Amino acid sequence: MLRRHGPASEVGPTKVMTNNAPRFPRVEDYYQFRPAGDARVSPDGRRVVYVLQRHDAEADAVYTDLWLVPSDGGPGTRLTRGAYRDTAPRWAPDGGRIAFLSDRDGTSGIWLLDIDGGEASRIATEVVPSGPVCWSPDGKELAFTAPSFDPGEDWIPYRGAVPGDRDRARERGPRAAGTAGIRVITRAGYRFEGKGYVGDLRDHIFTVPATPDDAATAVRVTDGPFDHGFPCWSPDGCRLLYTALREPRADLATTMDAWVQDLRTGARQRVIRGMGSITHPSWSPDGRRIAFVGHDGSAGLSTTTGVWVVRADVCTGHFGTPIPLTRDFDRPVGVGGIASDLRHASTGAPMQWEPDGAHLLFLAADRGSAGVYRVRADEQGHVVAVTDHRERVISGFHAAVGVLVGQGGDPRTPEGIYRYPYDGTAIPLSAANDDLLPSLRLAALEPMGYRAGDGWEIEGYLLRHDGGANDAHPTPTVVQVHGGPHAAYGYTFSLGCQLLAAAGFTVLMINPRGSQTYGSEFARAVVGDWGGADMRDILAGVDAMITRGGTDPSRIGIGGWSYGGFMTAWMLGQTDRFRAGIVGAPVTDRISFYGTSDVGVRFGEHHCEGTPWSDPDRLLERSPLAFADRITAPVLLLHGERDLRCPVTQSESLFIALQRLEREAALVVYPDEGHGLRRPSHVVDRYARSTAWFALHLGQGD
Repeated sequence: MLRRHGPASEVGPTKVMTNNAPRFPRVEDYYQFRPAGDARVSPDGRRVVYVLQRHDAEADAVYTDLWLVPSDGGPGTRLTRGAYRDTAPRWAPDGGRIAFLSDRDGTSGIWLLDIDGGEASRIATEVVPSGPVCWSPDGKELAFTAPSFDPGEDWIPYRGAVPGDRDRARERGPRAAGTAGIRVITRAGYRFEGKGYVGDLRDHIFTVPATPDDAATAVRVTDGPFDHGFPCWSPDGCRLLYTALREPRADLATTMDAWVQDLRTGARQRVIRGMGSITHPSWSPDGRRIAFVGHDGSAGLSTTTGVWVVRADVCTGHFGTPIPLTRDFDRPVGVGGIASDLRHASTGAPMQWEPDGAHLLFLAADRGSAGVYRVRADEQGHVVAVTDHRERVISGFHAAVGVLVGQGGDPRTPEGIYRYPYDGTAIPLSAANDDLLPSLRLAALEPMGYRAGDGWEIEGYLLRHDGGANDAHPTPTVVQVHGGPHAAYGYTFSLGCQLLAAAGFTVLMINPRGSQTYGSEFARAVVGDWGGADMRDILAGVDAMITRGGTDPSRIGIGGWSYGGFMTAWMLGQTDRFRAGIVGAPVTDRISFYGTSDVGVRFGEHHCEGTPWSDPDRLLERSPLAFADRITAPVLLLHGERDLRCPVTQSESLFIALQRLEREAALVVYPDEGHGLRRPSHVVDRYARSTAWFALHLGQGD
């Protein structure tokens, strides 16, 4: 039976616990959790700076502070405080200062903090940084990316434009992306989730003296109507390495190149012509090789990323052929989309050189877990695990002088900061949640493997209380479908799922084909087949769960966000197995998605394998909107009003169809929110509504 609860804003059990006994979590506990992340080791290895996130209920805002802690453990020191977002800390080469990003003066900017004390000082720049800074080897300069308008002498937005368009574009400037006013759009990539309307702005590389001076001037290193990213100084400090696709119509491309630019002469050389993705390029300590995270595009956007190395002699202009060091490893570099709803996302690279230049460390995900691995820089396939990360996820790391730190967590522990000895047990360095966690009764995660109808091995997870199956008192079930489709469930903390378990549900999380962490063939199997074999994988998982016992097959609901929202809406129109659904930020009409999503062209053409004019029937036949008349279960739709990834019209279209069909449906739109909810009150509202919706529709048996 479901545990009785109060109003939606106060979901929780009525059972009275003693002061010493753990209680079930409640939605308002969200405000008490403080995720930690983005840890960076000092150059001497003695100290670690990290970011601690807090949720302010009164201000309805998320703030972050910087903390300092000894790398061998011990009490931490709070370096910054206030109603600000202090993020992306980076140590100066001498370890005496930290550069970080902060919005403490109203807009995001670069700030410097003396590690021995004193107030933070701002480095005045006219442009607004869009990513973390990178120190020059001598500690005198910083490199960073920022949006900038570089029109050129003869620039006009389009042939026949009115004379005022040029002045309007200049006046909008780098601080005005997404502001109100007339928007003249001439490029496919004119808006992006998380950035808003960027128009004619492009991300450029800048350098600025590492001195808090109001007269300091940021110098733009790159030029042209192209986006640039991931700046990295050469060991001698004379060159910058960065990514860019300096070609016409780059917005529509799926490849990337890497470039080296001489800061003395301005000469630019392309060192890597990418066949696919290139991110986080990094010089070897001796400056003779470049490593990067990327792929060769062999499976399009669904190609598994790996660690690559290329020899680069910038003096002679001779560059080698990129070597895929992790080709035989067949696991994605990074966390593989293993999401957590309580995580401060790391701004660090998922790969870095070791000081000897003979090895590279990298982060990778494998079957729902993620940790740090090592590979020789001159030998393909020789990959070894550095951390013991079984049944946990390390989602970010940094190493210096033999000290390895990172942010990690598990299904019962939100991510914190740990030191990871190469041959020992992890040492906790942060303790922000240590007072709260012992007071909570949290459900355990139970792996569940099974075979799909065509023989593929599929993995899922059950989250439930009371020690698992109990046929005498079977529970209702909520099936959760992840996003992506190349995300994955795994050994991370999910407060939303814990709240459902606390309310008496069994939560079933399935990684159908298309999920990462199971190899490239498994991941790309979903391309062109959304709602096909992936749906059958989920249904087979429901059958496997019922066979295990303890759940009521007549009381099963389903929910998901993004691709998970698509799959929920699709399955509700294809089967009557589910008594209720929650559709979050979905794709419901793949034809309109093509032109209204910020990634609709590249992502849509890859995953749908068609365009609205070349194969409209193919797009329509896998659009949930086309099967709205088959949906009979109650549907709750949740969406951010400013979502540019899956625009809110995708939910509105399905809602109106269900209204016209006189089906039970409700639509909740969150103002000023994008594809993911950020305002704490909205996050809490989503938790409460989800639990209340399933409690109503699954709480009573037939």
